[in-house]
Amino acid sequence: MKAWLTPICFLMIPVFYVMIGLIGLSLYGVVFWTGATVLTILGAYFTKFLPGDVETAT
Repeated sequence: MKAWLTPICFLMIPVFYVMIGLIGLSLYGVVFWTGATVLTILGAYFTKFLPGDVETAT
């Protein structure tokens, strides 16, 4: 399950952008960049749970 958190966090950035745009917040830039930064840091953190390369025997 933790392996899926990296792509989910990175794919949530454009979704977050659209949601903030539809709400029309007055602090649009601050809210978006804070959310995008948090999602990017979370996505980078959870990359350690991605499965490693599988070596094939030849």
